[in-house]
Amino acid sequence: MKVQTKLSRVTIVICAIAILFAAASGYMINSMRNTAQSMYEHPYTVTNTARAMRSRLLDMKQFVGIFLTRSFESEEKARELFDERYAMQNEAIAAIRESYLGPAEDVTALQKAMDGLIEIQDEALRFVGTHSEEDILSFIEERVYPYYDEVNDCLERILVSSDKRIYQLMEDITHTTVASIGTALLLTFFIVFLTMYSNMVERTSIKELKARERELHEALLLAQKANNAKKDFLSRMSHEIRTPMNAIIGMAAIAGAHLDDRGRIEDCLTKITFSSRHLLSLINDVLDMSKIDAGKLTVNHEPFRIGQLTESVVSVIDSQARTQEKIFECDISGIRQERLIGDYLRVNQILLNLLSNSVKFTPRGGMIRLEIKEIEDQKGRTFLQFVVSDTGIGMSEEFLERLYLPFEQADGQISQKYGGTGLGMAITNNLVELLGGSIDVKSRLGEGTVFTVKLPFDLPEDSEEYHVRELETLRVLVVDDEEYDRIHANILLKRLGIAAQFAKSGREAIKAVLEAQEAGTGYDVCIVDWRMPNMDGIEVTRKIRETAGSDVLMIVLSAFDWSEIDEEGRRAGVNAFIAKPLLESPLRNVLESVLGADISSKEPEAAQSNCTGSRLLLAEDNALNMEIAVELLQMAGAKSDCAVNGKEAVEKFEDSPAGYYDAILMDVQMPVMDGYTATRKIRAGGHPDAKTIPIIAMTANIFSEDIDAAYAAGMNGHMAKPIDAKTLYQTIAGVLKL
Repeated sequence: MKVQTKLSRVTIVICAIAILFAAASGYMINSMRNTAQSMYEHPYTVTNTARAMRSRLLDMKQFVGIFLTRSFESEEKARELFDERYAMQNEAIAAIRESYLGPAEDVTALQKAMDGLIEIQDEALRFVGTHSEEDILSFIEERVYPYYDEVNDCLERILVSSDKRIYQLMEDITHTTVASIGTALLLTFFIVFLTMYSNMVERTSIKELKARERELHEALLLAQKANNAKKDFLSRMSHEIRTPMNAIIGMAAIAGAHLDDRGRIEDCLTKITFSSRHLLSLINDVLDMSKIDAGKLTVNHEPFRIGQLTESVVSVIDSQARTQEKIFECDISGIRQERLIGDYLRVNQILLNLLSNSVKFTPRGGMIRLEIKEIEDQKGRTFLQFVVSDTGIGMSEEFLERLYLPFEQADGQISQKYGGTGLGMAITNNLVELLGGSIDVKSRLGEGTVFTVKLPFDLPEDSEEYHVRELETLRVLVVDDEEYDRIHANILLKRLGIAAQFAKSGREAIKAVLEAQEAGTGYDVCIVDWRMPNMDGIEVTRKIRETAGSDVLMIVLSAFDWSEIDEEGRRAGVNAFIAKPLLESPLRNVLESVLGADISSKEPEAAQSNCTGSRLLLAEDNALNMEIAVELLQMAGAKSDCAVNGKEAVEKFEDSPAGYYDAILMDVQMPVMDGYTATRKIRAGGHPDAKTIPIIAMTANIFSEDIDAAYAAGMNGHMAKPIDAKTLYQTIAGVLKL
C-alpha cells in the first residue's frame, strides 16, 4: 500500500515565508524601480529642462543689448530670431508643466513672467527704429532686464523644488534598500530556523505518522466493512421485500383464476394478508432504524396490564413455533403488580424481536422459552426481567461483539438460509436503552442463546382490591401435568382466598370430581390444562360433563391459540378459556363470573364493526385507497361521501346541513390542499358543526411528530395506513361513542 504524505505545518510556514520573501523582494525592487523612474521622469527632467531654459535665458540677456544696437539689421530678422528663442522657452515651460511635482503656481508664474518678457522685448524692437543706441541700452537696462530677472527667479524656485524632490526620492530609495536588506536577513533567519525545527519535528513525528497510518487503514477497513454490510443489507432487503410481494402478486393471480372456488380464494386472501403484514413489518423495521438514527424515537408512558403483553406475544410466537414444529413455553413468577405504566408497544416489540429470532434460528423439535419475573420492587416503581432462551444454532464470540450493529448478520449463509434484514437486534438494543433498561446475551455455537432483558416500569398510584369475599367459598380443582404450573396456580388462588385442590392428570381429575360429587362436596370450578399426555383438556371436560353434568364451571387453560379448538371445546362443555401463563386478573374475572360479580377491571371489549346509520366524509386522493376505505365503511353499515383533496372536502362540509356528517376521515398528503390545512379551515369556518365534528387523520405519516401535527391542526384521532379494518371500526366507534 502506498503511503500518502502531506506537507507538515512547518514546511507550509517555510514555503509561506519564502513566498513572502519573494513577494517582499519583488515589491521593494519594484518600489525602487518606480522611485528611480519617477525621479527620472519628473524632478530630474524638470531640473534639466529648467537649467537649459535658464542657460538660454542668460545667454539671451547677455547679448540682447548688442543684438539690438550694433548687430541690428532689421526688425524682421530680429523678430525671427526672438520667436525661435521664444518657441524653445515655451516648449521648455510645457515640459516643466507636465513633469513638475511642485506647486502648479510655480509653473503658472514662470509662464506669466515669460509672456511679460516676450511682450517687453516686442516693445523694445519697436523702440530700436526711432531711438539712439544710448536710449536703446537705457531702455533695455531699465525695462527689459527686470523681466529676465523675474523669469530667472521663477526658474530658480522650480529648480530648488525639484532638487528637494530628488533628494527626497533618493532618501526613499535608501530607506527601501535598508528595509529590503533587513527583511531579507530576517526572513532568511526564519527560514533557516524553521527548516531546522521542521527537520527535528519530522524526525520525532515519524512514529505518530505511522500510527495514524495504521489508524486510517483500520478506519478504511471498518468503513469498507460497514459499506459491505449496507450492500448486503440492501441485497437482503430486496430479497425480503420481493418475497412477500411475490406472494401477494402470485396469490392475487391465483385467486383471479379461481373465482368460482371459494375455498381457494379464502386461502389466497389469507396468504395475501399474512404476506402484507410481513412486508409491513419489514418497512416498520427500516423506519424504526431511521428514527433511531435521527434521534426521533420517543417513549410513551401509558397504563397496561402484564396480561395484555403476554397474551399478544404468546399468541404470535406460539403460532409461529407450532407451524414450524417447535416447542414454545412461557413462565411467569413473582409478579406482584399486574398493572404497569410504560411503553407497552415498545416492550412488545422487544420481546417479539427476540422471540422471533429464537424461532427463526431454532431447528425443528427445538425449544423456545420466555420467562418473566419481578426482580425488584421500589416505591412507585418495579423492574421486570425477561429471559428469552432457545436451543438454536447459537452465535460465535466474534459475532457477539457486533451483534447490535445495524445491517449485521453472522455471515452470508445465515441471511440466505434464514432471511432477515439485520436490523432487529440493533433496534432491540436501542429500544432497551431508550426505556432505561439493560440487555445481556450468552450464546455458544450449536448450543443456543439466552437473552436477559431488564426493564423498569412505573406503578399506578391507585391500587386495585383483588380480594372478593365470596371467592373464598368456591371449591376449585386445578388439573395440570406440570408441577411448576400447579405451584404457580396455587399461589394465585391463595391470594384470592381460595384453597384449591390439584390433579396431575386427566384421569386423576375425573376421579376427584366423581369422589367429591358422591361426598356432596362437588367442585364449583375445574381449571384444566389443554395439552396433557394421554388425555387433553377437551377430553377431560367431555368426561366430567358426562359424569358431573353442568354444575361444574369448566375452564381450559392453554399457552396456545385456542381459536382452533374453540368450537370443539364449546361442544365438549368448556365455559371459558384462559391464556397461559396464568395471571391473577383474568383468573379473578372468570371466577367472579361464577358469582355474578361486577367485573369492573376487565379489559374493554374491542369495538364492534357496526356503524349502521353513520355518514362519513372521506378525503383521499388515491383512488385505490379510497375504494378500500369506502368498501370497509360500507361493510360496517356506514355511508360515505368522497373528496379527492382537502379543498373539495372543505367545500362539501361547508355545503352540508348541520348534523349531516358524523365524522371526517382526512388524508394528510393531498394535492391542491393538504389535510392539515383543510382541518384548520374547517375548524375556523362558520358551519354549525365546525368546532365539534370529529376529524380523524388517516395517513401513512406515522411518526410521533406527525401525530402531534394532526392534533395541533385540530384533528381528534390518528390512524396509520395501510388501513386495518379492526382499527378503523374501533376508531370510528370511539369518536362516535357507539
